[in-house]
Amino acid sequence: MIMKKKQEQEYTMQDAFIREVDEDLKNESLKKLWDKYGLLITICVVAVLTLAVSYESLKAWYIRRAENWSDAYAVALTLQSQGKYEESSQALSMIIDKKFGSFADLAKMQQVNVLLDSGKVDEAEDLLGKIIADKGFNAQLRDVAVIKKASYKQDSASVQEMEQMLASITSNPKNAWYAFAHEMLAMVQIRDGNIDEAKNIYNKLLENNDVSEDMKNRIKDILSVL
Repeated sequence: MIMKKKQEQEYTMQDAFIREVDEDLKNESLKKLWDKYGLLITICVVAVLTLAVSYESLKAWYIRRAENWSDAYAVALTLQSQGKYEESSQALSMIIDKKFGSFADLAKMQQVNVLLDSGKVDEAEDLLGKIIADKGFNAQLRDVAVIKKASYKQDSASVQEMEQMLASITSNPKNAWYAFAHEMLAMVQIRDGNIDEAKNIYNKLLENNDVSEDMKNRIKDILSVL
């Protein structure tokens, strides 16, 4: 019994010694690693913290600036609704001149509406043409410009002119305005008395799974009277 207790004490002392040596080795390894890479680790930590602070500062600045341009855009819309077209156009021009991303493009599109409201149709169409030709312009807004210009030309432009005007949209089935643009072409065909061509366009839209049910119901109503 005494012998057994003595052995247990020896094992306990051995375990404690091993753990102590192990801890010393770990501490020594960590010390060597720190001596070798301590400066690099410190630089990395400081860099990460700096980037984090810079990102948050930049984000806050961007939000403040967006809010400012949003306010300016709201003022321009208010002036337009009050019939103060010159003042509205000037407010929109300020946003455009600062070239603040999508806000600048949106402001330019709104200038088209201001020109139309003030009766300057030719100037509005000219601005729409410039927007459509600008490949750096927001793609979604450029599509809206195409549709808007086509809608104003729908009563006077030939079928060929309308097809050319809407080609960038009608050639892309994934475009959000794809079905609407084809519907516009069908209406032009009806205008010119080309009923069979219009029916062909409508029937293709009915076969398209991406066309909404509301549009399909509208097409069915039109076909029923053609």
